[in-house]
Amino acid sequence: MDMLVSNSSSSHSALNATSESFLFYSDTSSVRSKGIKTLFTTPVNDNHFQNKLQELFQRERLAGNESPIVVGAIPFDLGQPCHLIVPEWSSTQKTPTFDITRFNDKSFVNYVKNYYYIPEYDYFIAGVKEVLSHCKGQDLDKVVLSRLLDIEFNTALDIDRLMSNIMAQNPNAFHFRVPLKNGVLLGASPELLLRKEGANIYSNPLAGSANRSQDPKEDQAIADALSVSEKDLYEHRLVVDSIRSALKGFVKNDRIPHVPSLIHTPTMWHLSTQIKEELNDSNTCLFELIKALHPTPAMGGTPKDTAMSVIQAIEPYQRRFFSGLVGWCDDQGNGEWAVAIRCAHVSGTKARLFAGAGIVSGSDPYKEWKETGDKMRTMLNAFGVR
Repeated sequence: MDMLVSNSSSSHSALNATSESFLFYSDTSSVRSKGIKTLFTTPVNDNHFQNKLQELFQRERLAGNESPIVVGAIPFDLGQPCHLIVPEWSSTQKTPTFDITRFNDKSFVNYVKNYYYIPEYDYFIAGVKEVLSHCKGQDLDKVVLSRLLDIEFNTALDIDRLMSNIMAQNPNAFHFRVPLKNGVLLGASPELLLRKEGANIYSNPLAGSANRSQDPKEDQAIADALSVSEKDLYEHRLVVDSIRSALKGFVKNDRIPHVPSLIHTPTMWHLSTQIKEELNDSNTCLFELIKALHPTPAMGGTPKDTAMSVIQAIEPYQRRFFSGLVGWCDDQGNGEWAVAIRCAHVSGTKARLFAGAGIVSGSDPYKEWKETGDKMRTMLNAFGVR
């Protein structure tokens, strides 16, 4: 299920522009588009990325597009090609307030023909133990290890019904649907990496998680335990400290909270920090901020370079857009980018799910396997898996 596109900025005809559509839906913005006029694939880490993007916007303005926009996905590894689309048609507006939970389609059922994990159980456990050995040697503070679940269904998946279910079952998430070369990336992320509105930027990192219970008293006890867990608070602090360091020099004042709050999805509790800062220069490029921030220790680890090397050595696949970013950016530098988690890559009868867990000193390998499985439940529920 290769999701890599060619490393160039070019017109694109491989995707069906009449049937493929993009969606990004949050509590602040609703962006929809259809068609693919241009596919921009220059990596964010390319020294010429920003100039090429501005040239692209300029061509659009000269062609009569008064408000050009790019939408799409950025890979976990910023050195790999982006998948940014200049659409044939787009609409950007404030998200309307209505109850999307009523679109929950309980009759949407899909039967599994085959499934398998990458890596399998023993390999994943061994990988966590290897990371823990690095943590004990003080080479690392944290590494996020992930795993995949490949599913083959009896019949082709109905993408529109699936997307409706994802949104209805996770009403407070960042919903996204991104057409790719071989299928669609879609999901309901709980985590905002960056939103830029003029001089104001926002972020909402999550780190430290616990599986929810259907029993209200037990669920509250789980939340209370997470809020005082030394291991989880330490894991969260690593992420927030990294963001604080990355934003230094970009923002006027450090107003990042020192104590996390709790948020929840239908399946998980998370430690969360809501960040709002004011930029020194409102013209600061959104993608410069992304380069400084991504991947945070919530998706990669810390120290960043060492953690990335460990991930590449242990994980038996390239993440591509999993734990990368999905969102949009206009020619004024405003935009919103969520972390591509609680998601799936879907093509025909096949789906690939992704989940990761932060490994720090004190992590239990067997609990980390369970946690990644719990995180996949968001998508499995939406698929109506049987």
